[in-house]
Amino acid sequence: MEPSTTGGSELTTLREQLQDAEDVCHAIRMGEVDAVVVGRDDEDKRVLLMSGAYARYRQIVEDIIQGAVTVSPGGEILFANHAFARMVGENLADVLRTPLQRWVLPEQAAQVAAAAKGSLSQRDIGVELQRGARDPLPVTLSLVSSSDDFTTLLVTPVQAQDAEDARATLEAIRSGSVDAFVVDGKQVRMLDSAQAPYRVLVEQMRQGAATVDADGTIVYANERLVTMLAMPAARLLGTKLAQHVAEPDRHALRTMLAARANAQADLRLLRANGDPTAVQATMTSLDGHKLFLFTDVSERKRHEASDERTRRFLGMLAHEFRNMLGPISTSTEVLKRSATLDADGRKAVETIERQAARLVGLVEDLRRVNPKE
Repeated sequence: MEPSTTGGSELTTLREQLQDAEDVCHAIRMGEVDAVVVGRDDEDKRVLLMSGAYARYRQIVEDIIQGAVTVSPGGEILFANHAFARMVGENLADVLRTPLQRWVLPEQAAQVAAAAKGSLSQRDIGVELQRGARDPLPVTLSLVSSSDDFTTLLVTPVQAQDAEDARATLEAIRSGSVDAFVVDGKQVRMLDSAQAPYRVLVEQMRQGAATVDADGTIVYANERLVTMLAMPAARLLGTKLAQHVAEPDRHALRTMLAARANAQADLRLLRANGDPTAVQATMTSLDGHKLFLFTDVSERKRHEASDERTRRFLGMLAHEFRNMLGPISTSTEVLKRSATLDADGRKAVETIERQAARLVGLVEDLRRVNPKE
């Protein structure tokens, strides 16, 4: 008995569905999927990160310069990165499960308690972290996200803060920018999820961040790196990291890519117009990928050059002052031996000698600023 046309069509459909299911399972087992979309309808749909993608976000948050803490509504620290632990001068294990209020001055505890509940009238507050016997550390607590279950805060030391950059960064965090991973050449947009605090911190930290696969192809870049390279994210993703590094520095990059654990090197990133930007690159291996953090050091080098010019100028001044003070000291010695000076004259010579000695001391201080002079 021949099967009906309708029955054959249903069998073909079932086989195709079974093959699709097997393909999905295979992709998950091989680590080719970073996230999946779940939900019954369009309004309920959300993207859940697989463990590998979550781990990459967490690793980057661990490596940022700013402190990051997630606290319960009662202020208990549920998560803190190593930067925050260093700020308070404690081991990370000794910070977790403690009240955030414990690490600030007593008179600021009420403000911090309100921040933990996400109920502050302003998103940024200035507090001072207690660090045992050391002086308190002034910081800015900035609200990243808040829910009924937890609140995430960014902790930025005041002395390390560029005011304009910080304002722009925090404004971008609060705008809820959406990031993406690339899977099989297709862009998967990440929606709100339980890892949202990690995501926004990675997106808006002051260092450029990139994830590359085994052959050095960029599969993720944060907004800071996009700005550093002056290239749209759509053009950056899927390109080789090496093509954005100056030719003389590519050997150092290849060494970093070949490293099995962590590596660090000074590189020059190339902007879209070809201009180089000096950076310190740090690489961490994770889950078959390489995580790169890029810290812009060009501004620091400009400051160092300015400091060097200042030191040389002060050294030149010290040399000139010393030449002028020599004759003054010699003249006072001659006057002191003179028999014609009365009491007032000797008193005046002693005053000149005393003040000249003080000037000599100041000149020696200037010379120590630039010992080569």
